[in-house]
This record gives sequence, structure tokens and C-alpha cells, in this order.
Amino acid sequence: MKSAIGLGSAGLTLLAVAAPGAQAEQPAEVRYTEAQIATTEPAHQAELLEPLRHIANAVDSAGKASQSDTYAGLRIDAPQNVVHVYLTDSARTPKLIEAARRTDSTIDTKKIVVEKVRYNLNSLHEARSKLIAKAEANSLPYKIHSVAVNAEGSSLDVAVDAPAKASASTLQSLSAGDVPLNFTQGQKIEPASWADIKWRDNSPFIAGDVITDGNSYCSAGLPAVRKSDNTRVMVTAGHCFPDGQKIYTGSGTTPSFGNYYNGLNGQTGNYVGTVSGVAQGWDAEQLIGADNNADVSESTGYVPVTSVAYSHNGDYVCQNGAASFFMQQGTVCGIHVINDDVTYNMDNGWPVRGVEGTRLPASPWASAHGDSGSMVYSTTGSSRQARGVVSALANPYQTHAGNYLFWTEATDIFNHFGLKLNPAT
Repeated sequence: MKSAIGLGSAGLTLLAVAAPGAQAEQPAEVRYTEAQIATTEPAHQAELLEPLRHIANAVDSAGKASQSDTYAGLRIDAPQNVVHVYLTDSARTPKLIEAARRTDSTIDTKKIVVEKVRYNLNSLHEARSKLIAKAEANSLPYKIHSVAVNAEGSSLDVAVDAPAKASASTLQSLSAGDVPLNFTQGQKIEPASWADIKWRDNSPFIAGDVITDGNSYCSAGLPAVRKSDNTRVMVTAGHCFPDGQKIYTGSGTTPSFGNYYNGLNGQTGNYVGTVSGVAQGWDAEQLIGADNNADVSESTGYVPVTSVAYSHNGDYVCQNGAASFFMQQGTVCGIHVINDDVTYNMDNGWPVRGVEGTRLPASPWASAHGDSGSMVYSTTGSSRQARGVVSALANPYQTHAGNYLFWTEATDIFNHFGLKLNPAT
């Protein structure tokens, strides 16, 4: 039997109140602000977002598969209850919608708002690759922290160490006609690799279990199986442990709440697996050895994970890192996806492709050192949908925590390693 320590969680229940004398009229659609959506309870948040997520998934799949010469990306606009879709040729809208309907016939296409942009997604990716190649060749007079695809602006948002210097050197660094670059002040991006959710567990292991080699602490993230032979594979962050290292659960006295980092005692417990393959570009690695199942450990118990999907701009997700849990933040939800296609450079030198989110301005706490490898996911009714694994944090507002969270996508990781979600729950 699995058990969990309950911290409890507070949420804002949003209620609609009818105006006096308006009972006979058709009630207007209730709209909420970003701040209200970010702080509402996960179950109600899912009610608001789930129809838009279905649209986003169908359009994104259709756009990349059959409309790649015009598709640039999309953004979920929860306050307006629509999905903005960016195309270089708006006349192709009917074909894109038709392809999206073939992917998911249940979507409400009236909620799709198409906007014309200059560059398609392939062009934006090509421009980003060129810029990163220049950075890796040390041919730029500034340091790049991250490069995010801005489909709406048909540009790249480049976080650097010196924006003024970068802006002054743009024409010298890139040839005429390239995708526009928007330079902003970047922040140091650090691996969050101290520890994660539960201190000890037994097989089958689940998302959020603490894993350690006796020195570094991380968390189990994506319970999976290998497609070729059904071998059980647990995925965690690639920067956590070296290839070939044996990994265990925590052991000994459980760290106390609010004093997590002083409780890391170096003791090892149950064998979880051996690191067998590291994907630096996705900051992911495989642990092969013990059984697992598709559950996620939250603040008050275990919830099944039943599907996998990409994250999209404008959506909201949760992360179940142990450091945040033990530092009395519980399961961290209300993380707003602000860059769904960003390549960032971690302090260990790895350029990583992933997603960026934040809880600002409602709350400064998005992730802490010790949340690496934990599952990033969305709430879908009574189950959860895996989105990826915690990779890094940026802009620390206090010793251990950061305002911004970076994660790598489960779909990309599974495709790279040839995995699928373990259906056992």
C-alpha cells in the first residue's frame, strides 16, 4: 500500500452570480482573468481548459503534419475562451480546420481564431538553429541563455546576458532577411537537481518518488515501457546522474517540512534502476531495473496518469517536485505556459529544447532546487496528463526557489527513446 503525507491545498472556487431581473435571459458566458484561472482549484481549472486543450492538440497535430508550409504555432487564450492559431497564409484556414477535425471530431472550431504571420514554424526553427550554432561557435559578442519561438510575433525571443550589446551587434551577427530577434535580459538557468517528492517507496515506482545515488537527489518523472520489448523504464532529468550509475530511493529519517535541504543524509534505500542512456538535448535519462506504473504522487495521495500530450502557450500545468513539497509548497499548480518552444542553455553546458512557465504575478514560487526530474502534468478530471519532466529553474527569488520553470516534453522524450506511457495504474 502506498501512503502520502498530506499538506493540504487551498484553492479559489469561482462562482457565477446572476444579476437581479435577468433570470429569463440566456446567461452570458462567464469569463475569468489569468490571475483567477491560475489560482483556481485544479479540477475547475481543467473544466475551463480541457475544451481548449483538445482544440490545441488537434490543430497542432494537423498543422505540423499536413500544413507545415503555413503553420506557425498557436496560443490558448483561456480568458477569452479561444485558441489563437498563427498561419502565414490565412486562406489555408479551411484546410487546417478540416485536418484538425479529422484528428478530433469533437472540437468546437468556432473557438479557433486565425491570425496571419510572416514566418512558418519551420522557418522559425531554422533561424533558431542558425543562431544557436553561432553561439556554440563562440562567434557572438554576447551569451545566450535561451531562444524561444514567438509564433505570434513571427520572431525569436532571445534572452541574453547583455541586451544592449546584442541589439547593437544584430546586423553584424545575422544576414539580412532573417527572422527578427527580440533581445531581453536573461537569467542564469540552473539544473534543479537536489531532490524530489517522496523520500522512500517500493516497487512499482511512480512519478514523484525520491531517487538518489547517495550523493545527488532527484525524482522519478515518467513511468514508461519500451515499445520494442515492453521493458519497464523510469525517466528522470538527464543532468541528475551519470550513465551507468545505480539509483535508489532515499532512506533513513525523512527530511522535515521547511528544512528539506538539511535532511539529505546520503543513505540509499530500494533499488530503482541503472542509468541506461542519456539524451542531453531533452535533458532526460532512462532508469532500467524495477517495475513502475503510471501514477503521480501529489500532496495528499496518488492519482493515475492516463495520457501524454504537448504543452501549448496559454495553458496551465502542475509539477510535483519533492523540494517544493517539503518546503511546504505542496504540489505546485497554476504554472502558466509562456514559451512552448524554447531552447535554453543550462549551466552544465547543455543546450536543451523544452518549455518555459511561471506563476508570476500571482505567486513567485514555480520550482526549487530538488524538483529536477519530477513530472510536469495537467489535470484532466480525475486523472492526469503527462507533459514532461522538470529540467531547470531561473531567476531565483530566494536561496532555493525560482520564479521560472523549464521542462522538456514527454512526447519528445518518448519518441527519442522509443517509449510509451506505462498503462498500469
